[in-house]
Amino acid sequence: MSDTSGIGFDREADTGPADEHISEAFALLGNETRLNILLAIWEKQVPLAEDNTVPFSRLFERVNCDDRGTFSYHLDQLEGQFITQHTERGGYELTIPGLKLVRTIIAGTGVSDATLEPTDIDQPCPLCDAPTEIAYREGVMFLTCTECEGVAPGKADIESVLLGNYFEPAGVNGRSPEELHAASVAASVRRARTLFNGLCPTCSGPVVGRLECCPNHEPTSDCANCGRIIGAWAHLECRICKHYAVPNPKWLALFHPAVVALYDDYGVSPRVHAADFQSARRVFGLVYDHELDIVSVNPPQVTVTAAIDGNEVHLTFDETASVVDVRR
Repeated sequence: MSDTSGIGFDREADTGPADEHISEAFALLGNETRLNILLAIWEKQVPLAEDNTVPFSRLFERVNCDDRGTFSYHLDQLEGQFITQHTERGGYELTIPGLKLVRTIIAGTGVSDATLEPTDIDQPCPLCDAPTEIAYREGVMFLTCTECEGVAPGKADIESVLLGNYFEPAGVNGRSPEELHAASVAASVRRARTLFNGLCPTCSGPVVGRLECCPNHEPTSDCANCGRIIGAWAHLECRICKHYAVPNPKWLALFHPAVVALYDDYGVSPRVHAADFQSARRVFGLVYDHELDIVSVNPPQVTVTAAIDGNEVHLTFDETASVVDVRR
């Protein structure tokens, strides 16, 4: 991601250079027995259950450790940050950070070597109306056109890409290509909306935004300046954990109440449901129908227009990728 110092971004001021507690957390987890303890406690977890504690004896049986003293030592190391002991219940329970850690591990390794070879889906290319394909590799769901060069022929690592969404491997199992497309779009929209609202979806940290515009954009072809079909993009990045997204402002317009109200007046839903392929198709079409005009390059400013039956909503985004003006 590009440098963000121009808008007051200073990660060291927020987190410190290589915070000591971060290093200590990694050190705690660099042991197979401790990870097995966390997983063994998680297996007992039942949402909203009154008692999710696991007794010492059951943990010791479940985890592959021959010496009770060594096992107790590993429990002590985890206690406080990742697990807590409830003496009145006689067992151990995951703390919220511990539970989140296990969920992250499961999400990232839920399906070993999850892949999907390019597969046709019923989603026409918004640029040329040609058939499209969906594929999954290395944690990213790609939508590509079978004929045109896609939205970023000069920038993308994959040819003819229209959309690239981060998607956890655990979500691939058991879904058809159409369901994967809907689920990945729903996940991407959720992530972008949360970042746009100033909240990191990973660590709950504050988010800094920046708008960039191509200085001499050529919107009808592969732009020689930026290599993108659309000449403006937003950088949204967490100050704490570096979680980021680079959405097109046309997608960000989807989240504004004025645009939502416009669609609602015509009975059109801008919501994507992970189990509804048609909702992903609909929203994909809405976004690509939005018009984007570069108002200024220095400072960056764009206007996105959503329109139905002659009724229009115009949103102006400033250099921080924030909406600063709404016209109807």
